[in-house]
Amino acid sequence: MPYPQIDSSPSDHPPASLVRAELDRILASELFTRSERLSAFLKFIVDQTLAGQGDSLKEQVIAVELYGKGVDFNTAADPIVRVDARRLRDRLREYYASAPDSGVVISVTKGGYTPVFHGTATAADIAHATGSIPPNRHGVRDADVAAMPGPEVQVPAATEERVRRRWWIGGAALVLIGAVGWGVTRLRSNDSSEPMRLLTVTSLPGAEENPSLSPDGNFVAFSWAGAAPDASPDIWIKPVEGDALRNLTNTPEVTEKYPQWSPDGQSIAFTRYVQGRPTVFRVSALGGPEEMIGEGGNAAWTPDSQSLIMVWRKAAGQSTLVLHVLKTGERRQLTDAPDPLVESHPSVSPDGKTVAFVRYGRGRSAVFLVPVSGGEPATLGEWSSGIIGGVQWTPDGREILAARPAASGRRLMRVTVGGQGPWVPVPGIPYESISPSVSRIRTGQTSRLAVVSGQQDVGLRLVDLQAPRQGDTIRADSPFCDATRMDAPGRFSPDGSQVAFTSDRGGSWQVWVANRDGSALRSVTQLQDANVSLGSWSPDGRSLTFDATIRDSTDIYVVPVNGGPVKRLTEGTVKEIDPEWSRDGRWIYYASDESGRSGIWRVPAAGGAAAQLTPEVGFEPRESPDGRSIYFVDRRRYYGLGPVATLKRVSVDGGPVERVDVPVMPGAWEVTETGIVFIFEEGLGGAVDFARAPDVLQIYDFADRRLRTLGTLAFRVGPFGADHFFTVSRDGRWALASHVDRWDRDILVVDNFR
Repeated sequence: MPYPQIDSSPSDHPPASLVRAELDRILASELFTRSERLSAFLKFIVDQTLAGQGDSLKEQVIAVELYGKGVDFNTAADPIVRVDARRLRDRLREYYASAPDSGVVISVTKGGYTPVFHGTATAADIAHATGSIPPNRHGVRDADVAAMPGPEVQVPAATEERVRRRWWIGGAALVLIGAVGWGVTRLRSNDSSEPMRLLTVTSLPGAEENPSLSPDGNFVAFSWAGAAPDASPDIWIKPVEGDALRNLTNTPEVTEKYPQWSPDGQSIAFTRYVQGRPTVFRVSALGGPEEMIGEGGNAAWTPDSQSLIMVWRKAAGQSTLVLHVLKTGERRQLTDAPDPLVESHPSVSPDGKTVAFVRYGRGRSAVFLVPVSGGEPATLGEWSSGIIGGVQWTPDGREILAARPAASGRRLMRVTVGGQGPWVPVPGIPYESISPSVSRIRTGQTSRLAVVSGQQDVGLRLVDLQAPRQGDTIRADSPFCDATRMDAPGRFSPDGSQVAFTSDRGGSWQVWVANRDGSALRSVTQLQDANVSLGSWSPDGRSLTFDATIRDSTDIYVVPVNGGPVKRLTEGTVKEIDPEWSRDGRWIYYASDESGRSGIWRVPAAGGAAAQLTPEVGFEPRESPDGRSIYFVDRRRYYGLGPVATLKRVSVDGGPVERVDVPVMPGAWEVTETGIVFIFEEGLGGAVDFARAPDVLQIYDFADRRLRTLGTLAFRVGPFGADHFFTVSRDGRWALASHVDRWDRDILVVDNFR
């Protein structure tokens, strides 16, 4: 039989402690450690059932709550939940075919999703034979086990001694399992403590971001700039349950972010950007004089409030984490991210021994752990497509919270440190909730958890560059295929009649195509767990190239615009991005770090061996109108507009590289038939002051090799929320630009968080 002998009596209800212990054993087995998705499925349905929510486990609920699908997810069209449920049933049968009898069996009946918990005959034997109950995995003797209903079994003396030994061995194993992980505290149906409450702490106009709870959980510090998305934020403090609002810094001329309350409750560290460079400051939580700590940003306190872990860039540009001792100013480097990866969101464990942080780049991210004493960073779980929105230790140091990318937006997840378990969603937290902050333990062994929640709206504007103007201002612009999610400009088709762009309007990032008037809108990709960036059209207008990051691989793909399968053009462990189809259709140019740093390569469009055009650093290749040269920039795009890059040119056959004196920003320039059109900003040497500079369009004219102004846009392009901001049709008539339509975020606090 696939399952061991069980007592199928209707009154068979094993206590929650034994069910959780059995769940721990299953998830720690080799069959389940190699399948993170099935492990998460099983843990989710068991946790929900033990919390009294078993009746709500329907296909749609699991798709939305576990897999991050949108509320409009069509279960008939996508059977992922049914398929995984079948796979889970098969995996459980395989597990119980060889697993030793432990007293409880967990199964999932066909046609349903609510797990069934059975007590086995061996468990009944033990309960009746010993007359005493060993400790469960929390070190508590569960009297419910002795009262577990079931048929009486007469146990011989020899068996009694054997089962006693098994009980104490099993009890020790349960304590060990609870110590090393998987014992994640959840809401239970028999939990008499206060239930969790979700409090809306701020609902101000604009975006309140970067929350940091005071150690006692009564106040929250955060950054806020008011209603304008491009204004410079200050640091503010507000009680969690109260209306008073206090401005801790009042410096409208500079940007301040990432407040962090010290563990002793006395100080707040924050990051101030001066001329684009981050510097960490410290100020009393009551206000007063500020103290400059040193260059760096995104700082996190050590538990003794004597040091800060901060993100710092070395002179060569590599991103690192450093430990800064406040008393002496001594600095010690903890990490060294390989280029082009970036460190962010450090969080120090409650015992002060380990730093959790996010490492991101190449369209992917992962949580890492590194000892404060020094050592090599190690990943905690797998890499994700997209950017993780912050990490935080729980107050007991057993788990880490992270806002991980999911199909319908980032989702707050938790994982046990030191175990092999999956990331599990934190129930009751809305999608796109990021930047977790946790107070210390309060009453009832609970704490408070703060997050930033809100769905930003970044849209597209279609601009007619040849329409009549009012002075120098180009006012012929209109929303293009507007939605309430995130859109990023792509490219116009060769004849200018169609537009391709990327959007997460369907719940995940995909490539979309529409006619220039907005009609015939359609998605041409259906990728899972991917971060997508659009490349270019084929010369005949029938296909598109794009790059996609799926888990830890970034490659070039081709897809027909009128339906058909996606074809993978490159394959390997290196990053390959920014594809550009040649005008004769023979080649696809792209940027690759095959040589150790990003350079410009080409590969036959029909498939074949790739060749490098230049060893110089390069991104965003664009073919010249005559097909003889490739223009490219020496800076990669980030999720923000600027700074200015160096524009260069090389022959399509390789050879010497020529510098072109045109001040373009990555993601905000395009080659047309007559010249290079780009967004021009003052202050070209470093960070752009977006709150003051107008968005001026300029063109580098191929005919006379001079710069001239086309006009000033009537709206702000970007300046954040995407990594592509601007494109122009080949004939120079139409432009498509990114615009932040709405960027509202509020701070939520979960009271009685466990």
